[in-house]
Amino acid sequence: MANHLLEVKGVNIFHGDAQAVWDVSFHVDEQKIVALVGANGAGKSTILNAISSIIRPSGGDILFSGNSTVRLKPEEVVAMGISQVPEGRRIFSCLTVLENLELGAYPANKRPYLKESMKRALSVFPVLESRMGQAAGTLSGGEQQMLAIARALMARPTLLMLDEPSLGLAPIFVSRVFDTIQALNKEGLTILLVEQNVFQAMEIADYAFVLQTGRLKMEGTTEELRGNPEFQHAFLGIMG
Repeated sequence: MANHLLEVKGVNIFHGDAQAVWDVSFHVDEQKIVALVGANGAGKSTILNAISSIIRPSGGDILFSGNSTVRLKPEEVVAMGISQVPEGRRIFSCLTVLENLELGAYPANKRPYLKESMKRALSVFPVLESRMGQAAGTLSGGEQQMLAIARALMARPTLLMLDEPSLGLAPIFVSRVFDTIQALNKEGLTILLVEQNVFQAMEIADYAFVLQTGRLKMEGTTEELRGNPEFQHAFLGIMG
């Protein structure tokens, strides 16, 4: 039986008076890459923010390693082992690369591992080592995405969530980012990937959940979904 590291159970989420997510349930198994795909406005980022406790669901539950996270503060969720790479990277552009990385290890239970975490992050993205004293805002878009991922790794997560990691990147950096995601997964890191580039997401994911206007539309292994005519028509645009 698969071990569900993350379980989202019947979650409803509102933005003010407008409901954005309707009774969504899905799971992420240990050491797998799971994609959450769908069009803009489908609720993908909203769900990630709920998992991170940036926003709170109005109903349902979110379990990580069997423990509910819905009443926790964002920093407590990070301390549990969940790191999120937000859409648009959201690095601190006026701070140096080093300072951005150090901020990634802010939870108290992560600070003792700062040197070890730094070594690992730089082994994943060695280009950052020569940029440590440089203002993060002066990096290229691809390098900023590397920094955002490296900063998330500083918290030593068990689950890494990435929100649109390919957004705004040149094709060469898109390939590097997705290669890195696969490499991290092979090292044992569980990945929850939100990605509008469905083709790219399906290339590396083991399993996918498809959202449409805040509701779970379908799910399956990537192989199953590729062969599903409804999925092909709605999300890949390869049927007439």
